Amino acid sequence: MKLSKNQIEFIDKFLKRNGVEFVDIREEMIDHIASAVEEKMITDNTDFHDTFVSYVNLNRNELFKMNKNIWRFSFSEIKSYLHYFLKPASLSVNLFLLVLFFLFRTNENVVLFKDNFPFYFMLSMLILSLSNFVYFTLIKKKKYFFIEKNYIVLMILYWINLFLLKPFENNKTISDVLVLLFMMLCATYIFYTKEQIQKYIKLEKRRFL
Repeated sequence: MKLSKNQIEFIDKFLKRNGVEFVDIREEMIDHIASAVEEKMITDNTDFHDTFVSYVNLNRNELFKMNKNIWRFSFSEIKSYLHYFLKPASLSVNLFLLVLFFLFRTNENVVLFKDNFPFYFMLSMLILSLSNFVYFTLIKKKKYFFIEKNYIVLMILYWINLFLLKPFENNKTISDVLVLLFMMLCATYIFYTKEQIQKYIKLEKRRFL
């Protein structure tokens, strides 16, 4: 028995009232709760409200542990990001960057880009942060946990830029390798973020099907 749109909205509002503020965390919890309630309604032949209340009372601690523990899994975010180096799209773009970089590394425009790469990265970080704030906070008026988790990866990239690239900027060989590696990390981050956004857009749309 599939839950109706109103019943899904009821679960969503219940989670909001109980402090689950991130949309994507709520969507995952709604998916989990809805599946369990649907199954229980069929097996016990009960209505939605009684089944939902019974399920939440029995599983409240386990359910809301998901919301309380979300910040404990930051390393899984980093691991998940690094796995994107092995994705076909990421590998293809990084290989393309590798070929372009070594073909044109003596070109004056490429040299200029490499010399100013830390500035371009900082500018990109600022634009990305402002775009996320304007779109998700001001326009959609929603909080997404995957956006906040992605900032962990972004901050690691920032520290790499600050403490790894700068000391070797006068050593051409090491500098070239580090800049190339950093460009690959940034390209992988773009693919990673894109898929994260698509994942939660699909999850959010599912409730209206």
